[in-house]
Amino acid sequence: VQTAAPAAAPRPTTSTRPAEPVRSAPVPAAEADEVERAPAAITTTTTSLSVTGSVVTVTGPRQVYSVKSGDTLSSIARRFDMSVSDLADDNKLDADKTLRLGQKIKGPATSAKAYVAQGGDTLTAIAKRFNVTPKALAAENDLKVAATLKKGQKIRLPDGFRDKGPIKTTTTTTRPAPSSGSDAPATGTAERPALTPPAPVPYTPAPRPVTPPVNSYPRPSAPVAAQPVTPSAPTRPIIESSAAPTEAEIIASGRGKFAWPLQGEIISDFGIKGTGQRNDGLNIRAAAGTSVLSAADGEVAYAGNQVPSFGNLVLVKHADGWVTAYAHLGSSDVKMRQQVVKGQQLGTVGATGGVTEPQLHFEMRFAPTAKDKARPVDPNLVLPK
Repeated sequence: VQTAAPAAAPRPTTSTRPAEPVRSAPVPAAEADEVERAPAAITTTTTSLSVTGSVVTVTGPRQVYSVKSGDTLSSIARRFDMSVSDLADDNKLDADKTLRLGQKIKGPATSAKAYVAQGGDTLTAIAKRFNVTPKALAAENDLKVAATLKKGQKIRLPDGFRDKGPIKTTTTTTRPAPSSGSDAPATGTAERPALTPPAPVPYTPAPRPVTPPVNSYPRPSAPVAAQPVTPSAPTRPIIESSAAPTEAEIIASGRGKFAWPLQGEIISDFGIKGTGQRNDGLNIRAAAGTSVLSAADGEVAYAGNQVPSFGNLVLVKHADGWVTAYAHLGSSDVKMRQQVVKGQQLGTVGATGGVTEPQLHFEMRFAPTAKDKARPVDPNLVLPK
């Protein structure tokens, strides 16, 4: 069991700026019995590159020399490999006057190497590529270690740096071999693969639809990319019991148990959008490399990148039927079946999957019993204000 000091991130702020295209899809809960009878696993290794900018030469600070006994403007000019007249002009000096001991004489400008920042780069990541400390890199550029960098910004490199090249991040994921036979769950319509731990497994269409009972929850039917909200064809019964909890009861059961996974700017809120699309969670903008924390204690039900539009994705199964999802991660720090605690780092913010800027897609889902499919719940109604 990994441990980490529980740290609830403050609530993100809401922005009215144009958001990324809504990336919304069902994220079902993981049932332990389905994990146990998973077929032989197939391992996939994916390598991504970051901090891919180039190194250029920039103008550095001017050389400075302190006058010592016996120095003349001519001797200092020879030291700097420049003419006496140029040295005198640069320092506004009279070439015939005697220099004072300790007087500061400015020489020619120096040159230095700088890294050209790319979208999503951080000083910490750049420091890792060039084998220097983030503190030294920040001091060289008169910046704070946590400063946000702009694309194209030139970051001067400290003396002694060593370029190790773009950072490679390798993610290894495991998924079951394609299953066939009667164990595949049936559904009345052909839909996208559903995430059933230990990895996404496509559902097999049934020969005919089965009408759900009146009190059943509608099964989430959004594809990986957002789709218009259109009633789907009847599917098999999802909830067998007749006493389904109300939305108010579901929200009440989650309050006080969860914390925000990070602090950032909400660029796409939960629910139906004006374009006829819907978002089953929240999209939160944050700098690449920002820590993404577990919203509550639980077990990692899935960690991988088998759903392309979600990129690197982690699902955490919590007590009492709750599941949280963390998508578009730049990197993942956990593995399946791993126990995590509230506030523990699951990974870092990235721009993997179907987005163009660093952000976290966060979902909360609830299933009353192990037989039910999880339904999306607005995190704004459950998380601390």
